[in-house]
Amino acid sequence: MPFITRLVQGKKNPNRVNLYLDGQFAFALSIDEVAKQGLKKGLELSLVQVAALKDEDATEYLYAKILNFLSFRPRSVKEVCDRLYKYDLKDPAKQDIFIARLTSRGYLSDLEFARWFINSRNTNRPRSAIHLTQELQKKGISREIIASLAGEFADESQVIKQQLSKRLGSPHALTPPARQKIYAYLGRHGFSWQLIKEVVKSWESE
Repeated sequence: MPFITRLVQGKKNPNRVNLYLDGQFAFALSIDEVAKQGLKKGLELSLVQVAALKDEDATEYLYAKILNFLSFRPRSVKEVCDRLYKYDLKDPAKQDIFIARLTSRGYLSDLEFARWFINSRNTNRPRSAIHLTQELQKKGISREIIASLAGEFADESQVIKQQLSKRLGSPHALTPPARQKIYAYLGRHGFSWQLIKEVVKSWESE
């Protein structure tokens, strides 16, 4: 059975320890895991122990990659599961372990993601309630969470007015063809026909 011959603190990540078995680098572990397992120079390890420690190393490496993935912006649970699958962790049960760990430590929340996503859309790319709901559902957000945040959706009348100003400039009377064209455009973006007509009429008369 192999012996631990060296334990060397990592240069790039001082919280990791490089472990050498019989003079050869074997794998790296977190300092906490080294302390937890009581690993030290001269300790003999069984092959089962080595396999378990290597599995722990692979798990921690993947966990660090997911934390980096989460560092750029909030993510939904579905986005993290998709990324884990991309990293070749395809077992749903093992994915659930990662999700539980991230959730318990406050790194992952569908509710907080949805709130961030809605605010981002309202600020940068306002949407109709229908389109915003569809986007959230594609991100894996449940109907219950979406319903709980419906009050945070942008006012659709204001969104339509923004679109009118963006595409048509200052308020003015539209020709019938121009009016039908903007009706069709707004309809494709999920706004109700009745609301479109009311807001366009109000906008034209401003």
